[in-house]
Amino acid sequence: MDSKWTPGLISSPSASSNTALRILAGCCCVVLCCFWAKVLQTFGVKHKSKHTFAVSDSTEIVKALVGLKDVRVLKYVRNGPDAELVIEQIIDEVYCPECGQLARVKQRPVVRYIDMPVYGTPMRLAWRKHRMCCVDPDCPKQSWVLTDHRISAKQCLLTTRAAKWATSQVGQGRTVSEVAAELACDWHTVNDAVTYYGQALLAADRKRLSKTTAIGLDETSFVKLARYHKTFATTVADVANHQIIDILPTRNFVDVAAFINAQCESWKQRIEYGALDMSNTYAAVYTVMLPEVIQVVDSFHVVRLANQVLDQVRRRVQRQQTGHRGRKDDPLYKIRRLLVTGEERLDDAAAARLSSLLALGDPDAEVGIAHRVKERIRDFYRETSPAIARTILTDVHAHCMQPSMPPEIIKLGRTIGKWFDKICNYHLARISNGPTEALNNLIKRIKRIGYGFTNFNNYRIRALLYAGKPNWRILNSITIQ
Repeated sequence: MDSKWTPGLISSPSASSNTALRILAGCCCVVLCCFWAKVLQTFGVKHKSKHTFAVSDSTEIVKALVGLKDVRVLKYVRNGPDAELVIEQIIDEVYCPECGQLARVKQRPVVRYIDMPVYGTPMRLAWRKHRMCCVDPDCPKQSWVLTDHRISAKQCLLTTRAAKWATSQVGQGRTVSEVAAELACDWHTVNDAVTYYGQALLAADRKRLSKTTAIGLDETSFVKLARYHKTFATTVADVANHQIIDILPTRNFVDVAAFINAQCESWKQRIEYGALDMSNTYAAVYTVMLPEVIQVVDSFHVVRLANQVLDQVRRRVQRQQTGHRGRKDDPLYKIRRLLVTGEERLDDAAAARLSSLLALGDPDAEVGIAHRVKERIRDFYRETSPAIARTILTDVHAHCMQPSMPPEIIKLGRTIGKWFDKICNYHLARISNGPTEALNNLIKRIKRIGYGFTNFNNYRIRALLYAGKPNWRILNSITIQ
């Protein structure tokens, strides 16, 4: 073999070999490009040329920053760290909207708006508007100002593109103050724009209300007005698609029922299941406003109620046996966590420890009875057959209502009897209010970001933008005059 093809030359190439390799690689790229162009042409795919946007003229650059047809850039001004573009509309003849006669320009007021920053530089848009007046002195339309929704909406200090960008940023979980700092403007300026466009987006996005078949009602704390006084809001959630439908300012029957009544008939007829958490108010709303809906009591709240009853029995027996609250060496206090743990999750050692300490601290077996009732309720939810599950719950209810049972167990039996059918309905659809509780956690995150809310409208819009899953594509097409 010739020496110029030895491995040594490949591992330590000279300058000429480097040049040859680069030329060879370039030829290969050209050949591959030609090959794929032929393939695309064979299958009827036309190559679309793309040109890079490159402008060197300063006049064209400032025009590109505005990017609106029939809008003229008058000048570019730099004031310290801020930049300002002065613009005006290109108009021909303007006629009076009242009488139709030709109008004339009366004044040229300048209104400044906050625009998107350019390369980290805060940008302001100074719009020289046209205040027109009718030439007819008897015309009731004295004067008016020409507007352009592409530049900015009425009563909004942000430009249209800046307001929509701020709305999407806040809807993704950013704070208003953070967005305001990026735009170099006031908090209220951004919050007003987010409220303005957010409300328009939620009103336009009707599709998210038209696809649900199961809703959930749950309360959440809104604001704490005093030490012992809180106001609550109602979350209406789509538990089938895991999104918030709306948030109501109270948990009163009248307000919640009015919201259901305000919905269209097709929406009401589409609802098949209603999840709730053993709330008399929400049950009455379903019964009166949606009588055909199958009410389902949330499984989490039923099991939690059984755990609370078990803990109440343990505390009472603890005080009766020892005369004091639970201490670290007391048998019942040692197993307080094991009692509320699922039986199937305990290993042999934990189960033996539970049995031995119950024998020591529970001589009348009251805690043991409450523990068995809790486990039977959990068996009810693990059962796959609705008929067998109903039989299990019937036995639990009958067992709890025996006169010899502890008073806490009897009270639990009365609650089960009151909500018996609604608890059994869980096995018809296997839905729960869990998605509503999860969405409430997202709402609480918004409250933490905003350090609490006192204005319910701001609270509602911020929560719906973040957890309501609106169609953000609609935001670009929203027009506010």
